[in-house]
Amino acid sequence: MRGMKIGDWRTKIDAIDTTLLHLLNVRAAFALEVGRLKGEAGLRLRVPAREREILSRMKKVNPGPLDSEAVEKIYQLILDESIRVQESYGYGAAGLSIRNRTQPRAKRRKRDAA
Repeated sequence: MRGMKIGDWRTKIDAIDTTLLHLLNVRAAFALEVGRLKGEAGLRLRVPAREREILSRMKKVNPGPLDSEAVEKIYQLILDESIRVQESYGYGAAGLSIRNRTQPRAKRRKRDAA
C-alpha cells in the first residue's frame, strides 16, 4: 500500500463514503420502524438510557484511530438525526394519527395544500 498515490486513497475513501451512506440509510429505516412501533404503543421517541447504552457500547468496541470523543460526537449526531426522521414521519407518543404516517410531514403538507 505504500506505493499508493493520493488519488488511489481518495478512490478508497469515496467507496467507503458510499457504503457508509447506504448503511446510515438502512439504520434510519430501522429507526423508523422502531418509531412506528413506539407510536403504536404510545411511547416517547427519546429514551435517554437507551441512547447512553448505544454511546457507551460504541465507545467500548471502538478499535481506533478515532478517539472516544469523536465516536460519541458521531453517534450522538446519528441518534439525533434518527429522532428527527422519526418525528418527520409523525411517530412517537406525540405523533400524528396512523393514517397520516405514510409520508414525512413536509410531503403531507404539500399534498394537503394542493
